[in-house]
Amino acid sequence: MAFIRGLHLCFAVGMAVVLVACQQQNTGSTTRGSVTIECDESVWPVMQIEQDDFQRTYTEAHITMRPVEAREAIADFFNDSVRVIVTSRALNKEEKDAIAAAKIEIQEFKAALDAIAVIMHKDNPLKELRMGQLDSIFSGALTKWPGTKKHIDVAIGSVNSSTNETFSSVVLRGRKFSADATSFSSSRRLVEFVRNSPNAIGIVGLSWIQGLDQDLTVAALGDPAGRPDSTQPVGKSYKPIQAYVYKGYYSLVRPLYMYTRELSNLTVGYGFIAHVTSAPGQQIFLNNGLVPTTMPIRVVNLTSQQVKS
Repeated sequence: MAFIRGLHLCFAVGMAVVLVACQQQNTGSTTRGSVTIECDESVWPVMQIEQDDFQRTYTEAHITMRPVEAREAIADFFNDSVRVIVTSRALNKEEKDAIAAAKIEIQEFKAALDAIAVIMHKDNPLKELRMGQLDSIFSGALTKWPGTKKHIDVAIGSVNSSTNETFSSVVLRGRKFSADATSFSSSRRLVEFVRNSPNAIGIVGLSWIQGLDQDLTVAALGDPAGRPDSTQPVGKSYKPIQAYVYKGYYSLVRPLYMYTRELSNLTVGYGFIAHVTSAPGQQIFLNNGLVPTTMPIRVVNLTSQQVKS
């Protein structure tokens, strides 16, 4: 079994030079001042850690980071209400076309790989789900837990949730969620609902379940006829651990992007992006269940006894 053990902490030269050069010139442009950032709430916990680390390192920088749904962040970004945003999906074609038509210049940075975890109550005996089962449960075709008469309580994000968007695209193939699904305005509330509801199942970003291994069941996902590559057996299920996210074995992987309208690299917003995509910021992602994308990573083989899957 593969598992990510380490991260080569060599700085991404292009980004690191921005911060170092500004410090040498004593301009402080990237490390002094303030910026408001809107952050997709599905990745809010890990981005708060990134924010705290940046401000602890650069004490004259102040970031106001607001958790909002992805669509709201993108709309505010387009309207110039905010100039830096964090989203757990790329801008879609419609959004990119609108930005191009308005002649708005932006910069895009892919900062990490996230995944959508399928979570259930800790006492749920099911540990694995087929993708077809997941489709049936969240579309409403399957309303009882297999082998029981217990009603399935489906928990999803709000109408503007990027988690809903990705899940609908990948699992439901664009179809609507079950009319009986309960929508939650925040991932925090969704997680609490699943923790306290024996028959519940929900979907949430990885950073919301860090440290909750004993409180939730995180489902392994698979396809009876599926095989991600020649090294893996047919029909194996995979949990959203970093190695499986990195290799694409887990089915619900999504990128984390940062966008800015600041074309100059001498702003606090750009300084924060540089920090997130440099070694310290990438290590934070690694420590919190996500997969770094701007730094080299090393995957090693471990025995099944060494890795809890």
